[in-house]
Amino acid sequence: MFPNQHLLRVEELKPGMVVSQPVISDTGQVLLERGIFLTEELIESLSNWRVINVSIVLPYKNLSSQCGFFSIYKDTLESVEKTFKKVRAFKEVPIAECKELVENYIELIINIVGVIDDLHNVKSHNEYTFKHSLNVAIIAGIIGKWIGFTGQRLKDIILAGLLHDIGKVLIPEDILDKPGKLTPEEMAIIRTHPTHGYHLLDDCLEIAEEVKLGILQHHEREDGTGYPLGSSQGNIHIYAKIVAIADIYDAMSTERVYRKKIPPFTVVENILDQMYDKLDPHICLVFLAHIRGFLLGSSVLLNDGSKAKVVLLNGLLRVRPVVQLESGDLIDLDRERKFEVVTVLDEVNAG
Repeated sequence: MFPNQHLLRVEELKPGMVVSQPVISDTGQVLLERGIFLTEELIESLSNWRVINVSIVLPYKNLSSQCGFFSIYKDTLESVEKTFKKVRAFKEVPIAECKELVENYIELIINIVGVIDDLHNVKSHNEYTFKHSLNVAIIAGIIGKWIGFTGQRLKDIILAGLLHDIGKVLIPEDILDKPGKLTPEEMAIIRTHPTHGYHLLDDCLEIAEEVKLGILQHHEREDGTGYPLGSSQGNIHIYAKIVAIADIYDAMSTERVYRKKIPPFTVVENILDQMYDKLDPHICLVFLAHIRGFLLGSSVLLNDGSKAKVVLLNGLLRVRPVVQLESGDLIDLDRERKFEVVTVLDEVNAG
């Protein structure tokens, strides 16, 4: 259950409020899921369905769904930052605080319609580790939902995503924040973070062993080329496989001090390339099938300076789209290889 929730009569509802508990009809049908942002149309529908009361998250803000996302995201990010700084200071993970973040905040975020789109519009944050950990928790939770996980298992996937890089609090900050290429020695130190994370939680009975494996194994790969143990295929826990895809997607999509964010088409193409040997193909296919909804209809900038709109995606396993220029002309980027998507303009405008 979410904290600060209140039961309101339907006539008291306002657009922008967030539903904290599913709205169920007299016949047992779920009318609205938790986490839904109310609109005037939905409130009118509730009246037509003869619903009397709805549980709402308080305090609420009369905002659009996207603005509501950014408000909740900002508050959650601040909490993640405070929690992780405690780990860095005391070398101990405050488990209760982490579980509260998962159950009362991040679960709410993953139920917001269009959250993948919104994540791409989040402005850069000066401390990458905190933002990346929150984003991976959100994306891992979304992938978990797409695969069919619910209840405690979904919470565990989100928790594994949130804590997947917790071992980095034991890595020197000058290495973590280095703007240039890491030396082999520095890379070897970075690669100890999954093991550090696992050992930080080793004696913690409040966290399931599956979550700890998700943290330990999120850099393992199907072909055995990952780290820290070089595990492969059946020896990698499904939580780690989900977190791996979420980790790659966010790391490539986020602006860093040494490079700009990579366009989502290129990120998806990278995941597709790794699907055949390094990442779990089933989870990749589920992810790719759903992420197409974000890509389709996007306004993009091409490498020749032209603006265009994505109007068609050529099959599940081909991510170079057909775009329509402002002139109305169509270009199939899968055939016209001299053209590339440089950025998604929707992100620039929103950011």
